[in-house]
Amino acid sequence: LNPYQLTHSKREKFIKSKFNELKELISKLKSSVKTKIVIHNFNIPNYSPYGILENKQQFGFHDSIRYLNNNLQSMSMNDPNLFVLDYDAFCSKNGTKNTLDYKMYYLADMRLPANYLIELCDEYLGYIKPLVSMVKKCIVLDLDSTLWGGILGEVGFSGIQLGPTSEGRSYWEFQKYLLSLHQRGMILAINSRNNLAEVLQVLRTHPYMILKEEHFSAIEANWQNKVTNMKSIAKHLNVGLDSFVFLDDDPYNRDLIRKSLKEVTVVDLPEDKSLYLDTLANLNDFNTLQITEEDKNRGKMYTKEKKRQELEKSVSNIDEFVKSLQVTIEIEPANGFSIPRISQLLQKTNQFNMTTRRYLEEDIIRFNSSKEYLVLSAKVVDKFGDYGLTGVVIIQKKDQAWLIDTFLLSCRVLGRKVEESILSHLIKEAKKQKIPKVIGQFIKTDRNAPAENFYKDNNFTFMKKLG
Repeated sequence: LNPYQLTHSKREKFIKSKFNELKELISKLKSSVKTKIVIHNFNIPNYSPYGILENKQQFGFHDSIRYLNNNLQSMSMNDPNLFVLDYDAFCSKNGTKNTLDYKMYYLADMRLPANYLIELCDEYLGYIKPLVSMVKKCIVLDLDSTLWGGILGEVGFSGIQLGPTSEGRSYWEFQKYLLSLHQRGMILAINSRNNLAEVLQVLRTHPYMILKEEHFSAIEANWQNKVTNMKSIAKHLNVGLDSFVFLDDDPYNRDLIRKSLKEVTVVDLPEDKSLYLDTLANLNDFNTLQITEEDKNRGKMYTKEKKRQELEKSVSNIDEFVKSLQVTIEIEPANGFSIPRISQLLQKTNQFNMTTRRYLEEDIIRFNSSKEYLVLSAKVVDKFGDYGLTGVVIIQKKDQAWLIDTFLLSCRVLGRKVEESILSHLIKEAKKQKIPKVIGQFIKTDRNAPAENFYKDNNFTFMKKLG
């Protein structure tokens, strides 16, 4: 059908009817499958029977497709279970001419050439990885020839290449993108063979340094090997190595980390420094299905954590440390505000997670509306500030017992007696409701060793082995 056989009002009516059909199909799909749904938008072609006059047509060929795309986006905007894969942007990125195989389209109704199916699958992985808890939390960065041009120890403070010049612009723009990732929740750290004092001078005073000292939650600038430094960063942040992405221009250091710390994702930066930003922007390891307030404030939280660690070093034992922190815990039932964060914690918390069961947002909504379940969240605050929502408990209510289906806590608040306090609260609530027994479950994984003896250490009696 040539769209220009119709008047503009009939074109508009036709396209709106097609969108309503799409809307109805999506609605039926949502009622049939209680999970996340990803739909493609439509590719805007690079041709028109009206040629250069296409943009002058009222509700023209291209505008009709834009209407569909814009309305699909609006549909997904406030729907946590509906996502739109920007297929139009995918075709633009790879070249619209390249992503249409006319011969295969006519022969097999297959528009996308086979060699681009891998690229499209990589786009799908951007949605799958956060569903299966494969997202990364921390970007660990080299400095020389990575965040700036030149070797600081050789060229000095004024000699590094950084800023609005032909040599420094690529590093400058690269830092701007890293800052945008930090502002939406990514942790940044430094792993560099350099003198710390010189590094801090650049971070604090260089006029074109976008990333400042406060943006880095851990800084290892010394002459130790980078494997040792990486382990130190993980210990300092209390984050697993499998959550790290390492960026370094030096192939030797990349290979060293890759072979020594297989959990770390090592990115092969190209020799052409101008392609650093493009390489980083095309990684799908940082995607998340929602961005919470805790994510946006994560950088500030780690800055406060440094102060807590300084306090811990100044006291003699853990009880004195916890007392001096003045920790308070707010435990409350899940609600519309907290459910997205609860779901996020369920997808990514590994260390103190008794069962590592992964529930989606719609699962939490279902549990929360059922009389057979109790979903609780825990917010933690101390004298240095608010940790945010850091704990989740899901209880399955049985006739004579409460079964703790899920008990997890963010690694940021471990070792502060928070987990013991939450468990104590649960037991007290069970007694109030005349529940004679509280049953805890532990399912061992390769990551949750810190939680293994929790129930035993809190006077639970072993019943039987799961499975």
